[in-house]
Amino acid sequence: METAGNDQFDDDTEKKGLGTPATRAGIIEKLVKSGFAERKGKSLIPTKDGCNLVCVLPEQITSPAMTAEWENTLMEIERGNADADAFLSGIVRMTGDLVKAYPFLSDAEAQRFGTGKEEIGKCPRCGSPVYVGKGNFYCSNKECSFCLWEDNKFFSSKKKKLTKKIAKELLDKGWCRVTGLYTPKKPQLYDAVIRLDDSGGKYVSFKMEFDR
Repeated sequence: METAGNDQFDDDTEKKGLGTPATRAGIIEKLVKSGFAERKGKSLIPTKDGCNLVCVLPEQITSPAMTAEWENTLMEIERGNADADAFLSGIVRMTGDLVKAYPFLSDAEAQRFGTGKEEIGKCPRCGSPVYVGKGNFYCSNKECSFCLWEDNKFFSSKKKKLTKKIAKELLDKGWCRVTGLYTPKKPQLYDAVIRLDDSGGKYVSFKMEFDR
């Protein structure tokens, strides 16, 4: 960071490179914490997300040239050779232009980063990815109400939890063989095939089948 873009700074610029000795450590920590860089020995290596971010950001703000230009202008302001208000107005104008030119990522660019959520299958109602949530497995489509709850009434009555493994099988095959089910009518536990019996309502239903 000390030498980045130094060839683009004026020879008499006092501060070169990116950041300052006081801020560089914080910048590095933020990059690592955000998942855009990782430490390997004494080196700092960009992660996949870090490389992808640089690829989708405008070149104007990823080049050290902008930092060099700003540092040179700040030096001129300090010497009384440039106007501070004009400098700030230029930054505001540039930011507005960039926002207008890059209002969103395309679908292809957004897919570079993924969602950070674990997908376990496809929604049987709309075909969208089903993600692992807090105590549930939910459809990623906000227009769809499909959701499998770990502690739903059907499984709880049999003293079972709808685990991720069971949810994956139900989404993949539509059924799952579950062992050790409880019923108050019999002293022993039993096994059964549990099928998704989804009618598209607010709650997902299940039904059981037994071996003959």
